[in-house]
Amino acid sequence: MTAPTANIPTIVALSFGAGIFAATHLLRLRDRERLRKACSRTQKHLRKGQRAALGVDLTSYIPIWKGTSRQKVVVLGAGAFGTAMAYAAAQGGNDVVIYMRDKNQCHTINTEHRNPRYLSEFSLLMEGGSSEIRGICALEDLKVELATPGVVIVHALPCQLTPPWFREHKDLIPHDALICVTAKGLYLPTQQLMGHAILDALDRAEQPLAFLSGPSFAEEIMKGNPTTLVVASDDLFQAVRIQRMMSNFKTIRVFTSDDPVGVQLGGALKNPLAVGAGMVAGMGFGTNTLSAVVVRASHELRQLAAAMGGNPRTIDGLAGIGDLMLTCFSSQSRNQRCGQRLMKGETVEDIQKEYTVEGIPTADVAIIYGDMCGLELPIFRCVHALIHKKITPDEAVMSLMGRRSQYETKHSPKNSRKISFS
Repeated sequence: MTAPTANIPTIVALSFGAGIFAATHLLRLRDRERLRKACSRTQKHLRKGQRAALGVDLTSYIPIWKGTSRQKVVVLGAGAFGTAMAYAAAQGGNDVVIYMRDKNQCHTINTEHRNPRYLSEFSLLMEGGSSEIRGICALEDLKVELATPGVVIVHALPCQLTPPWFREHKDLIPHDALICVTAKGLYLPTQQLMGHAILDALDRAEQPLAFLSGPSFAEEIMKGNPTTLVVASDDLFQAVRIQRMMSNFKTIRVFTSDDPVGVQLGGALKNPLAVGAGMVAGMGFGTNTLSAVVVRASHELRQLAAAMGGNPRTIDGLAGIGDLMLTCFSSQSRNQRCGQRLMKGETVEDIQKEYTVEGIPTADVAIIYGDMCGLELPIFRCVHALIHKKITPDEAVMSLMGRRSQYETKHSPKNSRKISFS
């Protein structure tokens, strides 16, 4: 046997050993990765002391997704919700500016970092000073801010003032600026969804629009209460832009939707239904009645959304049932308070002198939509009639409770049996 031939077993043995070592190393890496993922799923639910007791705090290795791009955000309107939207956007490290007409309000925001007119008990300074909310009140300053490439406009003006404002200032709005509409209502003069009214006011068909909705009281956002929202756009990537801008994964979580019609209708049409919920409380009825009104009202809302071209399943989500429950069951809702005051004999005119009630004009448009679509909508019609003093509270109760008996929901023939009582 020659020398080279004698080395072959040694070479084979070494190669086999190296292969075993490499395979073992790869298996250990695989198992270590599996362990890391498993620990990531379990440890994120533990407190710091509990994680320390396990020896290694693997949560420091858990990737927390955040939007990395700092965006210019211009909020139109320094009311309660505009302030809350500015605060939420600033929490994500964005460059946020609020536009208002009141010079004194603007000065206080810039010097004392609080809104003196709305939510004045909350500071607008971010923790760590990573970003700052600035106020502007001059149109020249607004024009400069809106000229920033990739600017996002967060619209937080009252619904009935929105189209006139955009019509008057359309030359300031860049054609490619994304407008995020937060107003929940319909435009009464033209009976339009807010998105259509804004496009008509701008005289543009291609302006990027997104619609942010969901159960969200401004005060609770400022307090840091966990809040979930939904943003919809015909161009889903625009909805994702708002999702990344507003989500901080601590107090605000935003879902996306491709159903702007359903999201707009859910956010707008819950307003007159919340007025109706306040009427229920104002009549002295309790939770039985209120729960019945909310459930049956959501059924009417689903019908109308489907007839108008929206997805009825959107009404089952945050923009529909979520927002409806919030406004109907909470005394923080202006619409709900309005309904109670109407049942105590106050007039719509007196109430609206104190604050904006979107449910009043929206109730008129909802009836127009119902007539256009050939829908009964008994709760909507009773609320509308009570607002305009066409019927008495007792007549409204008799009108709803005296309706003919029927199924709650209709099932398909294959899943239901026909029962005859003849």
